[in-house]
Amino acid sequence: MHFPGEFPVVRVAGPPAERGRRYGALARTRIHRSISAYQRVFEHYAGWDWATVRAHAAQYRDVIGDFAPASLTEMRGIAEGAGLDVEEILALNTRSEIMFHAGNREMPHECTSLTLLPDRSATGTTLIAQNWDWLLHSMDTAMLLEVTRDDGPSFVTLVEAGLLAKVGMNDAGVGLCTNTLISDGDEGRIGVPYHVLLRAALDSGSGEEAVRTIAGAERALSANYLLADDTGFAADLETTPRSGGVRILTPEDGQITHANHFRSPDLTGEDLYARRKPHTYMRLRNVTESLGERPSLSVDDLKKVLADHHDSPSSVCQHPNENVHERERTATIAGVIMDVSGRTMHLAAGRPCVARWETRTLAPR
Repeated sequence: MHFPGEFPVVRVAGPPAERGRRYGALARTRIHRSISAYQRVFEHYAGWDWATVRAHAAQYRDVIGDFAPASLTEMRGIAEGAGLDVEEILALNTRSEIMFHAGNREMPHECTSLTLLPDRSATGTTLIAQNWDWLLHSMDTAMLLEVTRDDGPSFVTLVEAGLLAKVGMNDAGVGLCTNTLISDGDEGRIGVPYHVLLRAALDSGSGEEAVRTIAGAERALSANYLLADDTGFAADLETTPRSGGVRILTPEDGQITHANHFRSPDLTGEDLYARRKPHTYMRLRNVTESLGERPSLSVDDLKKVLADHHDSPSSVCQHPNENVHERERTATIAGVIMDVSGRTMHLAAGRPCVARWETRTLAPR
């Protein structure tokens, strides 16, 4: 694992096919690196060879095309620009569906997220933040994608190379953070993939529009979506693939916090992530208590919250655990804090306790 100090930035513009090809060409090396890494990951977690992975990923093509035709066009462009088949880009964008269909295999440690409303932030604006925890290879595949477009909001997102979106913010003032959830309804259904829904959130003109889009989709996988916008709107969507499988959490005391377990237990008969990784409860407690220590918190305060080491090695700021199998070893890959009113993203490449924070700003739409 290599902590680079900062992530490479890929900037693209134009209609979907053009920006896809540009993305694929500029990020070609990292996309190929990601393909190689996930070949090993899928074999370990699901026992699938690459031909099986490609065939499974291809089953999502039509549902993506029906839900978000521009996203499918863009993925075709990414594949062309990177010199790959579209099934390989589909495989990257369905990596969660493949991995979390793997039965009882130990799941990777995942993320901790939060948002503060204007009356709780020292900036007087809505702040939304998270630590992204994931497999160690992603330090060598992560990048910042900046997309300028005329067919929807321009946006910036931290992604693994080849993915459509992950944590990010758009120039309409919508911010997005996310957490893995695993319910007893995650049975490998073919639906709209998680990362396609993340991109749909960044395609939205408001937080409420993003909520409607995600809630109305035929989702393939359980997930948590934390959304905020520059009107003061904030909501957290806990979702499962089942009909009616959406619960919306609203701010309490001017904040929302989330880890990797369902806070709405009626959504699942058994919370499979919490069963395998009970430290999710400790991370939620620790981040919630950290926010409660002050009536108002600044961006610098949130940097300290994301650097918390209580209950290490399963802390909010996570370091690699050498006692875990190397294919399952994880760490905090990045810390992200976004001011959706200021269209400003603060980004730490690596663990927030030691990484240097960089700042990027989008022009308002």
